[in-house]
Amino acid sequence: EDGSINELNLPVGYYNAITDYIKRAVYKGFKASIETVSELDLPLLTHMLENVYMFGAAKTFQQTREISSLLVDNENGTIRTSREFNKIARETYDNWNDNWGRTEYNTAVGQSQMASKWSEIEKQKDVMGSLLYSAIVDATTSDICLPLDGMVAKVDDPIWDKVSPLNHFNCRCTVEQLSDGDVTDKSQVTELERTSGGNMQDMFKMNAGKDKIVFDKDHPYFDIDKKDINFAKENFGLPIPEND
Repeated sequence: EDGSINELNLPVGYYNAITDYIKRAVYKGFKASIETVSELDLPLLTHMLENVYMFGAAKTFQQTREISSLLVDNENGTIRTSREFNKIARETYDNWNDNWGRTEYNTAVGQSQMASKWSEIEKQKDVMGSLLYSAIVDATTSDICLPLDGMVAKVDDPIWDKVSPLNHFNCRCTVEQLSDGDVTDKSQVTELERTSGGNMQDMFKMNAGKDKIVFDKDHPYFDIDKKDINFAKENFGLPIPEND
């Protein structure tokens, strides 16, 4: 880097570190890489990796902006000393990358697992046309997932656009494919979508396999000020490799 890191000149090395880290999570969840993935699943994996690059750029931008803002002590309007800034910047950096970074990695593994599973579900839906929502029920089961446990709906039911796992951070739920049979009453499905969906963060109201993404547009990193929209459309000046 040239030493002039700011919101308009983002650290490429840091961006590469983020994307490499999350890409490893995607490969782990998908149980494949660009070299080993099947031809049918290659477009899905490629789209998900492109989403990782956009996520990495947004995170780099948001973190750089926050750390840059720490140069000024807003309580008294003074410039922080180098020692003060380095201390608080290090704490902020560690939070972004150690705490949030681990959560993002685990989320990418889980979403990639579900995306790969959804690809298989689509391939088999002519003979196994229904899905069962399966939660691990114990003392830590969330009020999002518990009501959905045992729900059965057709593979093509739009309910799976919103409540297909993962439905929150550290979600342990999955779906199980079934041959055609009884499904949950539609009015009950609608009520489950209302109650569970009402407790769910918007960024989890998606289907990684259908949407071909790891992180939804409602993730906080993608919440960009209007003045920065055009910069965001250019991936904040950071490269997306044509060939991963």
